[in-house]
Amino acid sequence: MKGFMVMLLICSVTMSAAALFYMAATPLLAKHYSVKARYYSWLVIIIGLIIPFRPKFGNALVKVNVLDSPAVPVIRLGNGTSVPAVVPAGIAVPSALPNVPWWQIAGALWLTGMIVFLVYHVIRHLRFLKLVSRWSDNVTDDTQLEVFQSLKTQMGITESIGLQVCESIGSPMMTGFVKPRILLPDADFTTDELRLILKHELVHYKRRDLWYKGLVLAANAIHWFNPAVYLMTQAIDSQCELACDEEVVCGTGADIRQYYCETIIGVIRYQSKRKTALSTFFYKGKKGMKERIFSIMDMKKKKTGLSIMGGVLILTLGLSFTLSAKAETKEPPKIIQEDIKEDLSFSYGFLPDPQVYSQYADFGITISENGKELLYGGQKVRLFVDEYAKDGALFLDEAGTLDLAVNRSADGSITGIDKISEDKAQKYRSVYFSDDIRAAAKVPNAAADNTQNTAGKSKYDQYQAYGIELSSDGNTLYYNGQRVKLFLDILADGAAETYWSDDAGTVSLSAVRDANGQITSIAKISEEQAQKYLSALEEREKNSLDGLEEKVEAKVKEKYQDN
Repeated sequence: MKGFMVMLLICSVTMSAAALFYMAATPLLAKHYSVKARYYSWLVIIIGLIIPFRPKFGNALVKVNVLDSPAVPVIRLGNGTSVPAVVPAGIAVPSALPNVPWWQIAGALWLTGMIVFLVYHVIRHLRFLKLVSRWSDNVTDDTQLEVFQSLKTQMGITESIGLQVCESIGSPMMTGFVKPRILLPDADFTTDELRLILKHELVHYKRRDLWYKGLVLAANAIHWFNPAVYLMTQAIDSQCELACDEEVVCGTGADIRQYYCETIIGVIRYQSKRKTALSTFFYKGKKGMKERIFSIMDMKKKKTGLSIMGGVLILTLGLSFTLSAKAETKEPPKIIQEDIKEDLSFSYGFLPDPQVYSQYADFGITISENGKELLYGGQKVRLFVDEYAKDGALFLDEAGTLDLAVNRSADGSITGIDKISEDKAQKYRSVYFSDDIRAAAKVPNAAADNTQNTAGKSKYDQYQAYGIELSSDGNTLYYNGQRVKLFLDILADGAAETYWSDDAGTVSLSAVRDANGQITSIAKISEEQAQKYLSALEEREKNSLDGLEEKVEAKVKEKYQDN
């Protein structure tokens, strides 16, 4: 969706520029080219608006770089505490508030606007058809029917076309894609006037102008937000009538042309505002009357070749070359590499950013409801690596069970996601992540996590002989059948070997170790003792973080000194 919205906006800008340039050049082109050539040349721009996809030019004069918000690295200290890493200014750190990508908002607005635009015109057209059907009667006058049939024969039209008189309209028009019909106002036209009017509408039918108008309406619906497209629609509507006039008077003298102009002027007295975008309209109002009469009376020979259409096509391609959307293709920076690990002795991973991982949704990748876990087919992902992603798609969660890597084709598009072996996963870990995965302790008020070591054994097995037992789902700790509220195993140096917190528990415990560091028993502790332990842990944690931010910042700046 993001790529489509970017392409749509670029298409709208380039085609608007082409349309405005073409409109500005129309007075000059009118001196050398026929109205028909100018009218059909608009098709190039219309199709360009309807089909927004363009070839990408690597050496475009103006490039629009579309950058995603990369995943944010999180430093996990040896005691399990997570702190955000300092990243270069060019990499945005997501807010704690919901961050909806701009392209999702723009896409929703665009789709809503297009639906409203189409619904409005469809309802308006259906109401118009209902109105004219109610107030229309088939023409029964033999003279009028004879003139109509004679014109159809002369123009080589064999299809059935209705001819009706409608009291609710003020100008001749044609409507109906499947069952076309010409509607005449309830007026007393002379035979010569009727002949010119009917010929004008039959020219519309022969040229399939209703279908042309349908394409223009589609382009307008897609680019409903663009004022230049509305100007283009008006210009095409005017050119449509001028092109029909040109064919009606083709090969006639000045007297017939003048009479035709008088016929158009005479229709003014019957004018009405009832019309739709999907019908022709013989009289378009006083505003364009002057241009229309001058065009009809212009008897100069004009060019009718394809050169003008070729010029518009070149203009369109030229603008596409000038303004091209080119996504960055740089490989993701290897933030916090081995040199930082050695100095600070920490391991790190990435929080799964929805904006980053949405590109893998079609391949089975989702994010858990709590926003902390990456899932593949509903299973927790342990390692996820996309080596050539431009948005830092790297993820590590020791509580997961699947190791995955992304496959890409030669052009960089995603072709699939594969499960990888333990050996290959370890190679990725050694490159992108630290091997020192220490999650033996948790921050206060956190639920139990990372309860198994790399050998698959629970770290609570060492306490089983003393009455400690972990539930099969790893979410509840028991001591002789009682649910544990707080469990601490503090080492001699003050670090927490094990920390467990569960507000639903009823008993607080502490592991007792001898001078050699061996567990001797499990002791119940009071709330006051528990708070002392927690305070000591918080103080130790605070001290361990002193100066860490400055060290990380210095290392990251060193890594990005060339950027």
